[in-house]
Amino acid sequence: MYVEEICLSAPDDDREANRRDDSAEELAGLEQINFMRRCRSEFTLFNNHRLAVKKDGFLQTPREYSIELGILDPHPKRQRRIAWHYLLVFAVLCACAWFLAFVSHTANSMLLPVMASASAGLSLVLAIYCSHDRLVFYSHHGRVPLVVLFNRVPDRLALDGFSHALVKQIKAARAHYCCNSEALSEELKEHRRLREAGVISRKRYDIVKQRILDRHSCAKHGAKSI
Repeated sequence: MYVEEICLSAPDDDREANRRDDSAEELAGLEQINFMRRCRSEFTLFNNHRLAVKKDGFLQTPREYSIELGILDPHPKRQRRIAWHYLLVFAVLCACAWFLAFVSHTANSMLLPVMASASAGLSLVLAIYCSHDRLVFYSHHGRVPLVVLFNRVPDRLALDGFSHALVKQIKAARAHYCCNSEALSEELKEHRRLREAGVISRKRYDIVKQRILDRHSCAKHGAKSI
């Protein structure tokens, strides 16, 4: 059983952290539209070390929130996934459709090739939908994927420019923490705020909370042994 020694009480200003600071200046912005998934994401980077995020999509509730950049890991992970199983089904169904069309001689017998072709088309759509190439920024200690960018959207130059500016601001924000304990405390409070905003689930927050408390406990015991 761990004693929660990290201060969880946030000042009143933290409750308004989601609201945009009128004095903050916009440094960079990126808009990403995924037509296949019918979703749109807008990221705006400000000079007060915050990232504003807007998301909306098909059958999704529009969301607007901000993230304190100091809690992010400046080293993003690239995630590539290709739905090979759907591509394999697509290839098999195409072969079946071609074979059935070749051996069919009557109008009634053409029903099977048409059905196989339609199923092959559906498999291809699913393969495209389930495949992705993403650049993911995780929280530093909690390891929660908080910023997800689609690769080469809207183009490679725009994505590279925004991601480089984002990494630079993350490093600058983390440099403001005077010690590791302060960084852990701020990350825990930020995760709690994001949970209250509905960005992360209660279950994930509980996992993150335990991870950060474990890291804080290890750092404290290590400092005492020195």
